[in-house]
Amino acid sequence: MTGARPLPGRRLSATLPLRYLLAAALAFVLAALGVPWLAGELAGHYYHPRVLALTHTVTLGWITLAIMGASYQLIPIVLERPIWSERLARWQFVILAAGVVGMVGHLYIAQWHGLVWGAALAGAGVGAHILNAGLSVRGLKHWTFTARLVVLALTGLGLTALFGLALGADKIWRFLPGTMFGNLHAHFHLALLGWVLPVVLGVAARVYPMFLLAREPAGWPGHLQLWGLVLGVPAVVLGLLAESPLVIPSGFLVAAAVAGHLVWIGAIARSRKRPALDWGLRFALTGAAFLPVATAMGLGLALDLLSGPRLGLAYAVLALGGWVSLTIVGMMLKIVPFLVWYRAYGPWVGRAPVPTLAELSWPTLEGVTYGFLVAGVVVLAVGTAAGDAGWIRAAGGLLTGGALGFGATLARVLCHLRATRSLAGAVREAPAP
Repeated sequence: MTGARPLPGRRLSATLPLRYLLAAALAFVLAALGVPWLAGELAGHYYHPRVLALTHTVTLGWITLAIMGASYQLIPIVLERPIWSERLARWQFVILAAGVVGMVGHLYIAQWHGLVWGAALAGAGVGAHILNAGLSVRGLKHWTFTARLVVLALTGLGLTALFGLALGADKIWRFLPGTMFGNLHAHFHLALLGWVLPVVLGVAARVYPMFLLAREPAGWPGHLQLWGLVLGVPAVVLGLLAESPLVIPSGFLVAAAVAGHLVWIGAIARSRKRPALDWGLRFALTGAAFLPVATAMGLGLALDLLSGPRLGLAYAVLALGGWVSLTIVGMMLKIVPFLVWYRAYGPWVGRAPVPTLAELSWPTLEGVTYGFLVAGVVVLAVGTAAGDAGWIRAAGGLLTGGALGFGATLARVLCHLRATRSLAGAVREAPAP
């Protein structure tokens, strides 16, 4: 592995995070298309092979690939550490993508032996990411709030992958203790609270002030977030595994961490110097608005104030579709144009006329996409809670329109990668001074 280590001062290729982010966007479009297709299944119980296939398309294909791609862009910027091995990250992408396709396909047809092989491949890809990211932050001198939560998230990702592999193997050999639904709920919340929540909270503490031109947050909300996750998430998972009342106090600890995050977002928004919000920031802040709603619903389920598979599925829609997905769409509308601009126009600054970063965006379509996706999530949450296939199909139509708009926005940005040749020709043809 020594030969794969980046040389001192070497800049990471922009194509590395881009391949993760674009594959994630493709999974997002496929998941949106799957909602109306699976409206009948989504109107029933969430424990259905095709619903599980759709869920893993979202959690692995969309959310996990997007976070991994963003991390390869943000670790050098936010934590000021080079990526340990770009070569490993490229192989990891191939292995993980193959594993996700294998898992989703075999879940869809309820073929458990193939599911285990797909899960093993996905687990290998996850392990490669943990190794790469872990060695990237090794030797970090200043352990900031963001650095601590990134490490916490990597730990949660590894445990989620191992638990998921065990659940797949248990379909064949039946060796796990506890009940099927207890194990399933624990796996879902380990992924949501142990992997996604800490990485979003940690990155948001640095990235939101950068994008909003605001002061970085500090003080007691950071301690509340860190200790709420460290103490609350393991207890939630153990409580769900044992189906014990432990899930109630631990759920409030996680809710306290969420509250600390929202306090920080409010402070960042109040101190911002950016006068107008672009659509990427509107997506991210709207995603944050879904987080307290999903948290309240999760607490309601833990306290038995809410119950049943339909409300459980609506809770997952608000968390994965509302909070996580809208946040990621917003971040990708900021990150992808920067990566493309950096690769296409960065070398030509000062040598030829180049567009500004803002000129790569498509505000009109981004606004339409915002309307479709936000409305789609709300209607889907209502439709799944009511068990109404008609509402779910309508929501699927809205989500599909939004996902296609998102894809078209990214495609237009990617067209700028072709500008390198024309700029090179313009420089060659320009008269000498």
